[in-house]
Amino acid sequence: MIKVGEPLYLEPLFSDKKDKYRCKVFDVKDDHLYIDYPSNEKTNRTEYFFDGTQFKASFVDKERNVYTFRTELLGRKIENIPVLMITSPKEEEIHKIQRREYVRVETMIDTSVVNQDDAYPPFNSVILDLSAGGMLLSLPVVHSVKSEDRLNCLVVFPMQSGEKLYLDLDCTVLRVFDGGAGGREKASLQFEKITQKDRQHIIRFCFEQQLLKKKKESVSL
Repeated sequence: MIKVGEPLYLEPLFSDKKDKYRCKVFDVKDDHLYIDYPSNEKTNRTEYFFDGTQFKASFVDKERNVYTFRTELLGRKIENIPVLMITSPKEEEIHKIQRREYVRVETMIDTSVVNQDDAYPPFNSVILDLSAGGMLLSLPVVHSVKSEDRLNCLVVFPMQSGEKLYLDLDCTVLRVFDGGAGGREKASLQFEKITQKDRQHIIRFCFEQQLLKKKKESVSL
């Protein structure tokens, strides 16, 4: 199931730090995975781990399903590049995460919205919350959006590294509902035909936002 070139995300299991690290699978041999050196999602710095360090690992397959498993650092090796050797999970040790379990974060990101069938003019909106499965839009006071509409949303994600990621996302409207207390109506959207790369970008953005929120909460205590 895990293939060469697959991006992996690692979280140390027994650490006070809640950082997340990204790497790629360099090779798959027997009961071992060979990965390049993990870099910190927040700082982009390569991190050093001792042999025996245990991780929770996650990856996304081509059908956009997210899977997790536990693994352990076994050692280091020089292939074409320096790599780490970690344990490869058995099939029964890989657990699928249901879409509703995607990390969801509150946010305020602008997006340009186009109806794919040209049923109404394009408009600008704000994303109120986001996950790797979809997002919630604040709709204009006057709009024609309805359930099952197919939308294209251009979103610019500001990453902590200073990089700006421009994602063109195809979405389906699941539901339009009242904003309450005179507020604007909202629309819940599900991503359609999203690439693995784009979904990983969104997962990364969501985790960065979680870290920022935790930092702000700890400062306010």
